[in-house]
Amino acid sequence: MADRFDANAVLWNWARWCWSGASVGNMVWYEPATEDYHPIEVDHAMAVERLHQALPLLERMIIIAEYPQRHERFAGLEAHQRRAAALRWIAQVTGKAISATEYRLYLGLFKDKVKREVC
Repeated sequence: MADRFDANAVLWNWARWCWSGASVGNMVWYEPATEDYHPIEVDHAMAVERLHQALPLLERMIIIAEYPQRHERFAGLEAHQRRAAALRWIAQVTGKAISATEYRLYLGLFKDKVKREVC
């Protein structure tokens, strides 16, 4: 069934899965009211979650910025603005600064891994 999806669709499925439970702590609940409803493919989401959890924190934060937090923490930002804000956030949390090129590289590598191992 996964072969009908591309990596981006599988990652958005994972993002919906991330938001599907009760909110914790000070997190705001996000409801994608403007998006078409798609049922969550839990098996795909769990496969992405395993890959995501295996990444170093810095790389996990890139994926979080681009998918689960895109419409919350980084709402309304164009791609280059979101990337710049995510780079600041990552540096603040991890103490490690990376370039926009490295950011795009890590994002692309993860998408390739999802395509190979989940799609």
